[in-house]
Amino acid sequence: MDEEAIINVFTKLGGKITKGWYTVSERPDKPPFAKEFEYSFGNFWGKVHLRNEGDLYVYIITKDVFNWKDRVKDLKLRGEIVDAAGGLMWIKEENEKNLEEDLKYLQSYLSSVKTSSSH
Repeated sequence: MDEEAIINVFTKLGGKITKGWYTVSERPDKPPFAKEFEYSFGNFWGKVHLRNEGDLYVYIITKDVFNWKDRVKDLKLRGEIVDAAGGLMWIKEENEKNLEEDLKYLQSYLSSVKTSSSH
């Protein structure tokens, strides 16, 4: 997936890029195996992890969900949930279209969770 296209999905949906693309390595003495950028929406934030071979992972952090693991079965995401614990979740995305649909869904889902928990 194209780096610029990925960022465009986030900005088009109202996300803010809080730290642009930077390289990441498994250890300081190893060559980079991926690039990441950090983002923020109103009710969730995190980072996007793009592996050198093209795999894309989105890290979701929120205070509105106490434990994602309890909600995984209810989520209607196109991407694959790789890990979910506490208010943290990793989703593997296959393409920009699915990424956009999942971000829209999570915005709506988290807004409804916040609204229902405030009543």
